[in-house]
Amino acid sequence: GSVAATTTIAATSSGLTATLLGYLIDGHMSIHRTNNGILGGLVSITAGCAVVTPEISVVIGICGGLVYFGSSMLLVRLKIDDVVDASPVHMFCGAWGTLAAGIFAHPQNTAMAYGTGSCGLFYECDGNGGLQFAANLCLVLAVLAWSAFFGVVVFGILKALKCLRVDAETERIGLDTAEHGGGAYEIEAPVRKETLFFNKSTLEKAKLEANLGSNGAPAAELAPVAES
Repeated sequence: GSVAATTTIAATSSGLTATLLGYLIDGHMSIHRTNNGILGGLVSITAGCAVVTPEISVVIGICGGLVYFGSSMLLVRLKIDDVVDASPVHMFCGAWGTLAAGIFAHPQNTAMAYGTGSCGLFYECDGNGGLQFAANLCLVLAVLAWSAFFGVVVFGILKALKCLRVDAETERIGLDTAEHGGGAYEIEAPVRKETLFFNKSTLEKAKLEANLGSNGAPAAELAPVAES
């Protein structure tokens, strides 16, 4: 019961955090931000779901939402292509969740789950809190080093064999069309960014612009508007 509670609470608080940040920074609510915020919360609580309290899972979830959103923006700023935000969700939130377990693990919950006298850095358990955090930190660093090393080896070999990137024509038409015979999204007409996230005012503005030409004359027909 406790594991289900901490997992659900962390996912919810992270999803709400990411949604709110998206609204404040991007200027609109995005289902993409919400979904990945929930996933980031689930990843953040995975390591500690059995050993933290429900109250602490709120903190872990909120921080998970911040970590997801911040790392996602960082990758964009660094011009690193991660279309589905896999790295922010799994790498950054995963690292945070592992460290969070070493910070917030409750002594009683840890004893019940693992039968040890360990606990998180915020608690006193004969000095084991510091040791637990150090062990979790070493784990994060070891996983990052292992992944980076073998990633460089594997992708370096693929690049040398010219198997890492498709040709320019395939890039132009898209892999969905080239590999699977059709597009993943049916977009009938291009629309500006602000018309993709409807509220009452933007919807009325889109309808008005669709009905009037550039010179103010009525358009021949209503242009289709894509909704997200």
